[in-house]
Amino acid sequence: MIATRDDDKFPCLVVTSEEALGTVHRLDQRHECLGSDKQADIYLPMRGVGAFHAELSENDQQWLLSSCDDHLTLHKDKLVQAPISLSDGDGIELGNVKLKFRIFDQEDLRYHAALRQLAIRDGLTDLYNVRFFADALQKEHEYSFRKQSSLALLFMDIDHFKLVNDRFGHAYGDFVLKELASLLTTKIRGYDLLARYGGEEFVFMVREETQQAVHELAHRICSDVREHVFNHIGIRSQLTASIGYFWWDGKDRETSAEDILKKADDHLYAAKDAGRDRVIPANLES
Repeated sequence: MIATRDDDKFPCLVVTSEEALGTVHRLDQRHECLGSDKQADIYLPMRGVGAFHAELSENDQQWLLSSCDDHLTLHKDKLVQAPISLSDGDGIELGNVKLKFRIFDQEDLRYHAALRQLAIRDGLTDLYNVRFFADALQKEHEYSFRKQSSLALLFMDIDHFKLVNDRFGHAYGDFVLKELASLLTTKIRGYDLLARYGGEEFVFMVREETQQAVHELAHRICSDVREHVFNHIGIRSQLTASIGYFWWDGKDRETSAEDILKKADDHLYAAKDAGRDRVIPANLES
């Protein structure tokens, strides 16, 4: 028997598999549908998860797990064929996703939220890290194809950043990266994604936008970086950036998430080879 014994305790599902590790889904309703469809109460857009894969329901302070439409659902490594009651700590598997059913209090929730942030955020800039970005790209690629909506990637690299570190020191270089992250954050919409890809490279994932708008965004970022003054510990400097982008219409199944990443990266190196401080494609016909 599982009881939410007082207002300080509440049931949750915690992702324990690698993708989305540590994510906590609080069960706020008496009935929760789990699936890869965005209409599901608990959205799990991972491999092997059906659109509406399983259900959790609460009855007389007891939580029951049931599988929908014969989807593969496991409870403590055993196939769920009929509704089964859950206990604190029980393991659940939906496709390739592993979860634990837990009874948490607010301290548990804060602790797991902090661990989750450490797993997905870059420690210096507080942007998303490359691991989170790679997972997000796969999900958005699949979503874009299903919805036939566009997806674009912009790769940006600070020009001659090594010279900044060599001339002014790594403390100033770290300031530049953090300041630039703050500047870039103001350039994206709330539902787009910005990540530090590594070193002095940043990547933007832009959803459902026209190619012209993506082109203009890349040029605007390039211009804003050029005009910004990095002022710290008595040192003032101005830098430039190179940007390569690739826009995908979401309709060509032959274009994989890896293809989008590679083409944007190739265009970044083309921008650097062409003299830096520029955007490639340089025009929409390229």
